[in-house]
Amino acid sequence: MDKTQSFLKKKKRSFITITAITLALVLLVSVFAVKIAYNLPWSYDMTATRLFTLSEQSLSVIDALTEPVQIGAVYSAGSEEMMVQSLLNEYDEASDLISVEYIDAVKEPAKLARYNLDLASVPNGSIIVKLGDHYKLINSDSLFDTSSEGQNTFSGEQQITGALRFVSSTDMPVVYVTTGHSETNPDDSLTVAMINLGLAMYDMRSLNLQQTNQVPEDADIVIMMNPLQDISERELGLYKDYLKRGGGFLLCTDAVTNTNSLQLPNLNALCNSFGLDITNNYVVEEDQDNYLSVSPLYLVPDMGAHEITQQIGIQELQVALPIARGIGTVDYDSKTIKHEMLLASSEKSWARIDMTNDSTVKTETDKNGPIPLAYAVTISNVAWGNEASRVVVIGDTTFATDGNIEFQGNNDLWMNSLNWIEGGRQAEVISAKVIGGNSLVIRGNDFVRLAAICVGVVPLICFISALAVWALRRNQ
Repeated sequence: MDKTQSFLKKKKRSFITITAITLALVLLVSVFAVKIAYNLPWSYDMTATRLFTLSEQSLSVIDALTEPVQIGAVYSAGSEEMMVQSLLNEYDEASDLISVEYIDAVKEPAKLARYNLDLASVPNGSIIVKLGDHYKLINSDSLFDTSSEGQNTFSGEQQITGALRFVSSTDMPVVYVTTGHSETNPDDSLTVAMINLGLAMYDMRSLNLQQTNQVPEDADIVIMMNPLQDISERELGLYKDYLKRGGGFLLCTDAVTNTNSLQLPNLNALCNSFGLDITNNYVVEEDQDNYLSVSPLYLVPDMGAHEITQQIGIQELQVALPIARGIGTVDYDSKTIKHEMLLASSEKSWARIDMTNDSTVKTETDKNGPIPLAYAVTISNVAWGNEASRVVVIGDTTFATDGNIEFQGNNDLWMNSLNWIEGGRQAEVISAKVIGGNSLVIRGNDFVRLAAICVGVVPLICFISALAVWALRRNQ
């Protein structure tokens, strides 16, 4: 009996000793693994919208840098914003030409003074991007926002890459926004759209053609946002001359409800010159998949296969056009003019032609869908010895106004249209990313890696651990 008890006590002591050693080894390995992991430059972004992963557009801008860029993040010591810090680390590691430092403006005024900002003060949370004598100050308020869908968004990459473009750019396309015809005021309703143009390196200026004899020679694009008053015949001729020179043109025009009076005949004549028609109407959608739940007048159109809309479709984003005007066509020379439809309503939709008709259902005078809502037009100027003109006409302005441009693909439509008109800069668009998305979408190589970890690596670790325990007990 004594031998049995002695044997059991010995086995118990042996088990406790082996267990303690095993736990100590596991703890030691875990500590070293964590320490090594923190020192390794490798990381994996598991956020649904890849908040901390630089896009190809940003990497392209970074690769194009030829001079050192200094990024200074102004924060009180210990109060750095985690999301901003993680994103700045990505920029810091992406190129030897980018260096990131954190500045406590109160404790380190000399470090901040080295940036020579010529500003009275720099608020906490600001980010300074500086190359040579050029700098861009990013305010903390522009980094975080709430979309029209109530989602919190982070625009860090959009803002920082835009600042990199700004300080490193040597040639900015000139965009003129028209005034003088009661257009939508950019300073009142299009502030976000204009900010995004600035981030994409467009030089924005104002144009009142009633006060000049021609569209300026340096104009790359003219933007006209919902004029309520018609252009004059003189302006019509000036715009036609501008298009013959190879100029770009973006026209957004809203429906004018409750009236059948002739709207904007001279502007419509300009559109007729390249085969489009903006006669007044509005589109009603009856397919529930093609309008927002609030109203069948808030269209979610189908997208055509075009450079402007292609990336929006790939990202599975939607575009919303509130109270849109259908865009028609007239006879045109297909040898010199090319039409490409960008957006259209569904087959279940219809266009209200008699604007005084207040019926909420389709009538005999209404036009059956699908109704084109936006066109891209290429106009050959070979006859004039100039390069082709590019024109985009969209039957809605509200999609680009503050509070609406944040909806899914609306900003992409805005920026892609201008980038295409300019000559194919659409690949440079970077959108704000949703914080804490409800779903994690994993595709392509990311799915393969995650599947390998879940199906291969994790089970293998469990198997090796179980095998080690079995071997230890077998040798007891």
